[in-house]
Amino acid sequence: MQIDQLFEFVYVLIDKKRATAKEMAARFGVSVRTIYRWVDALCVSGIPIYSLKGRGGGIAISEKFAMDNTLLSEEDRLAIVSSVKALNALGANVKTEQKLSHLVASEADWLEVDFAPWSPEGSEVRTLFATLRDSILKKRQVVFDYFSGDGKAQKKTVHPWKLLFKGQAWYLDGWSDSNKEERFFKLSRMRNVIQTGRAATVSQNSFYAQKLDGDKKSARDLYPAQEKPKMIAIKAKVAAQKISYLMDAFVCQEVKVGKDKSAAVTFLAPDTPWICEYLLSFGPDLKIVSPARVKEQVVQLAQKISLQYQP
Repeated sequence: MQIDQLFEFVYVLIDKKRATAKEMAARFGVSVRTIYRWVDALCVSGIPIYSLKGRGGGIAISEKFAMDNTLLSEEDRLAIVSSVKALNALGANVKTEQKLSHLVASEADWLEVDFAPWSPEGSEVRTLFATLRDSILKKRQVVFDYFSGDGKAQKKTVHPWKLLFKGQAWYLDGWSDSNKEERFFKLSRMRNVIQTGRAATVSQNSFYAQKLDGDKKSARDLYPAQEKPKMIAIKAKVAAQKISYLMDAFVCQEVKVGKDKSAAVTFLAPDTPWICEYLLSFGPDLKIVSPARVKEQVVQLAQKISLQYQP
């Protein structure tokens, strides 16, 4: 029996409180005799599983059980702890958290996961997660105002499929009625999110099945992974008080701190139109040395900003 089967077997018992050997055999596609062998193996490993005979009997597990180190490696335990903490951060159902918490020792307080921003609006992020999660699970459409890249706000009606964390942001993946296609919506740009009473009739499975049937292509061919932007090496001089901020934003290949505490840095940045705007946000604390093209673009952008403030 594989570790994932052990894990699921124990989880089912924690979830159902009690199950017959026949029910478990049907669930795992094995014989009743195999189920009893699994029970014996788990008991030998120290898992408090016991059998109840007679009407209403079956296989049960102690409710005070916490998964023992003999079953899970340290890596497995870390993965479970991370999952439990992430569920808690995203506002998972309390009963679900309690069930998962049984799978790890109670001293797992060394890790905390919080996807909310540092700003006071953190509670609003959790409320948004709860609304979207509930809409996905209940298969209900959601409507919201969405601010696109051009700054325009549009009312969107979406059949939600999943929540996705990509890069440094959360997205809602689903079918957009207005766009008539699959779209990803950045959560930070969504406002006035409401779950409607209308059923989400366009599922992800049916959408892909229709596409695959018509185009005879694989899902990978239809929706290939987004190409990563070309990266460029930028050399700059940054003031002492902004070194850490630059390191938070970019992969710094080289950092040489001088006597004045400022630093000569070389970092990788995406070669995209918005990069100069971001670099300019450091103000006089960042001076681009090379490449010349980026340096000139930053200067030109600074001059355009300056012209806006001239009388």
